Amino acid sequence: MRFFIMVLVVMCATTVLRAETVAGQELSHTEGVVQDMSAKLCRGIFNILTGWGEIPRQMIVSGCDKGWWAVLPVGIPAGAIMTVARTGVGVFETGLFFVPINDSYGPIMDPAFVWQKSKP
Repeated sequence: MRFFIMVLVVMCATTVLRAETVAGQELSHTEGVVQDMSAKLCRGIFNILTGWGEIPRQMIVSGCDKGWWAVLPVGIPAGAIMTVARTGVGVFETGLFFVPINDSYGPIMDPAFVWQKSKP
């Protein structure tokens, strides 16, 4: 089981590193759509696996924004809520990776992954 999960994560990691050309040729529309679908699937799987990372992330964000006193009383509850939200969005994106939302396969949450910075 661990081997299967590791293979899946490696395959997803290579898919996330999106390439617009393959062997010097541009992707067709169908290939681009399939690549967008696979990126959405991998994003969903990664968000399911790393949703717990929202707790330390929100603790850091709360500490930087509000001060060190807010790390425990604000950061942990915010992280718990965001953990549920990110994991839920991951389940949604994994289950419905083949359905475009708003005519796009783009991320539902900002940032798309827990380790990225939010857009200003």
